[in-house]
Amino acid sequence: MKKLLFSLATFMSIGVLSVSAQTTKISFETSEGYTLGSLGGQQGWTAWGGIPSTNPTVANANATDGVNSFTMLSEGDVFDFCGVEKNISSLVTSNDVEISFDYRFDDVDGSDYEIAVYNDGVDYYYTAALRVDYATGTLEYRTGTAFANGPVLNPNQWYNIKIGIKKSTNTLQYFLNGTQIYTGNLGTYKNAQIIDFLYDDYGTGFKVDNVQVTNLTVLATDEVSKNETVTISPNPTTDKLNIATEGKISSISIFDVKGSLIRTLSNPDKTINVSDLNTGNYLIKVKTDRSEFTKKFIKK
Repeated sequence: MKKLLFSLATFMSIGVLSVSAQTTKISFETSEGYTLGSLGGQQGWTAWGGIPSTNPTVANANATDGVNSFTMLSEGDVFDFCGVEKNISSLVTSNDVEISFDYRFDDVDGSDYEIAVYNDGVDYYYTAALRVDYATGTLEYRTGTAFANGPVLNPNQWYNIKIGIKKSTNTLQYFLNGTQIYTGNLGTYKNAQIIDFLYDDYGTGFKVDNVQVTNLTVLATDEVSKNETVTISPNPTTDKLNIATEGKISSISIFDVKGSLIRTLSNPDKTINVSDLNTGNYLIKVKTDRSEFTKKFIKK
């Protein structure tokens, strides 16, 4: 998890505070609730297509983070696209998100491989996607409208791949081992709801580890529309925090001084209970139907 660290003096004196990222990591570890064996049915992952349910496996091997990884086995010459997917909409809390993972395919002259981020779980339209060509190992990436060729990858070698989906600037990006290989406009579909690792099961499989969903957030104090007046009280507070605003509140997020997300509330009341928070300094970010703003408050 990447954060910007601030001293208390800095926190209380600056006018603008930026938080670089809020990350959820999936590395298929026991501590995350995973058990060895079939991945399908664990932690929201669903196996689909013609593959046996045991093909996508949590294995105690080949890990790049921790001791476990996700290994997709092969049944042989099936030649039918299938895979394992997860709905990540609950992890995506920002307009701008980066999805990264470590990826390794077994060999060329075997299966075609694809990684897709879908706009929704109904029509499964691409927001972003990558493919590895079965014959050459060429990494192909989807722009806003079509696939284009990128670098050639070697089998049995780990690569870190990152997808940037930034609705705030209508930008789609791809990175390989930290180097940007594409940037351009998002296409028609812009949400990141489903991530899907798939192949056509033609004699070779692949491995995945260290999946990270990173919400890119910029917090700025007093991000208030000139047409809206916002106040919070009492400040300092011991138990309740009242939010006075003309707009309807759609969400509230509370962060500690290090930028770590403590709590998110959807469609909350204008009075929230903070009695369970530890004594200290916090940021509260409020989104309304007219604007959004971030304020500092003190919990006594």
